[in-house]
Order: sequence, then structure tokens, then C-alpha cells
Amino acid sequence: MLRSIAADVWAYEKDLRMPFGHLPSRTTVVRRADGGLVIHSPLAFDDDAARAIDALGEVRALVAPSCLHHLFLRAATERWPRASVLGAPGLERKLAGLPFTPLPRSGVAPEIGDELGVRLVEGVPYITEHVFLHARSRTLIVTDLLFNVHEVRNFGMKVFLWLGGAWKKTAQDHVWRLLMRDRAAAARSVADVLAWDFERVVVAHGDIVEDDAKARLQKALAWIGPRAT
Repeated sequence: MLRSIAADVWAYEKDLRMPFGHLPSRTTVVRRADGGLVIHSPLAFDDDAARAIDALGEVRALVAPSCLHHLFLRAATERWPRASVLGAPGLERKLAGLPFTPLPRSGVAPEIGDELGVRLVEGVPYITEHVFLHARSRTLIVTDLLFNVHEVRNFGMKVFLWLGGAWKKTAQDHVWRLLMRDRAAAARSVADVLAWDFERVVVAHGDIVEDDAKARLQKALAWIGPRAT
């Protein structure tokens, strides 16, 4: 149901059905020092999953960290209507009628607390991914910035990931290269992220990166430019 990742950090894992098959996906749940919960990149929760989350504490914030990870945000707001809602700028075009607070370019957001640092990966406006650092557990939380998928349920998804350069390895999908609009800005963003102190990377798709996490992230993103190395 929920899997413990680190102190006050849990994962809810479920395959996401896509045109090419089922993609392993992950929601990350973080408990703040005040006991409130932050749900990062919500998936579709059934009643059992919601009860397991509620048993950890009160859900205070729901976060859609990019313009691609928002599909189940509206349903999550209906399940936890008292929670603050934060999202990547630009999501207002996809979530008409759903009010949310735009995530900051960097720093912290009061609605999620000062335990989660935020950094926008600039230069890729179609994605607008924000990555997060839970400093206390030295955990970096990303969505599509990094893939680490080694098992899937169907052949079509294997082909999809292989074509994107993200099958059976810690890598960034080639889609980022196609959508990049300002490589220098992206490199500066990545350099800021790599300056953070973390020992694991929780990805939205695939296995959590536990061993040599920073080096593996740096290698996957080295193509962006010298500022990212």
C-alpha cells in the first residue's frame, strides 16, 4: 500500500495506463515536522490508499510539480478539500476552474513548509518541472527529470522507453532534448540541484535511486552543458 522510503517519507506506487502500455509510477508523501502531510504528484487513490495516507497525519498540501504530472490533482482536491493546492505555472491552461498557488522558481513555499526546498528546472517550458529536496532525510524528489525503469508489464512500454533512451538504466528521456528551449538556463538549474545535499533520488517512474544517487543524476544530465557537471 504505502512503502517507507526514509524518515517521514513514503511512496504510493501504481502503474499509470498510457497509450503504449502501463508505466510504473509513484506518488511521494512527506510528513512535515508539524505532523501535516504533503502529497507530491498524486496518483489515483482508492479508499484503502487514502485511509493509509490519512493514518499518517492530516493532508495539508497537494502538489502538481510539473505541467505533465497533474492528471489526478482534481480528484485529490475532492478527497482532501482542506489541503492547499500548489502547481507548476502553466497548469491553469490544463486545469480550468481549479485554483492553485503557483510553485516558486526556487526557495520554499509557505503552503508546504520550509522542510521542502524547491527548484524549477528552467528552459523547458512545456514541462516546467519543479524538483524538491527533503533536507532532513537527504531525499531529492523528481518526476520526469530522471527515469530508472527496469521492469514493466508489457512489450509496448519497453519499446517506448527504449526509444526514449530510458529503458533499464538511470537516464533522462530524450523528450527533454526535443523540448529544451534554453539550455543555459536548464544547466544553471541543474547545477543548483546538484549543489544540494542528497543521498537518494525518488523518481516518479522506476526504482528509487539509492546508490551513488548524485553521481548517477549528474551523469544522466551531463548532456545539458558544463554548468551541470
